[in-house]
Amino acid sequence: MRPDQPAFAGTRIAGARQGDRLMIQLHGSLDAMSVAALQTQLYDLTRVYDLLGPARPVRQIHIDVGQVDFCDAAGLRMLVAARTVAGARDATCHLRNPQPHLRWLLRATRAGELFRLD
Repeated sequence: MRPDQPAFAGTRIAGARQGDRLMIQLHGSLDAMSVAALQTQLYDLTRVYDLLGPARPVRQIHIDVGQVDFCDAAGLRMLVAARTVAGARDATCHLRNPQPHLRWLLRATRAGELFRLD
């Protein structure tokens, strides 16, 4: 995967499409300082890949969070918003490789119930 957008304060997002699956990688911190830029980039990725493959819509969104080193409430809201985007297009949303700190946050807020954890 290559970065589709420039880095924002050490936080990056990259995406690639594989069939009906959109693979997204997040790197760095998901916090109030980075989340607005990341959310815009995430939305742009889903729109671009919709335009590139209109005959084959995205049915699965996989977000690799293995390189996320920090996530606060703003970052969690962004992940939940991504899940909402997936649901609106009849797609599933998967979180891949969540680190222990993110697993704890998902469990403590019960947001983990919204995702398929890989």
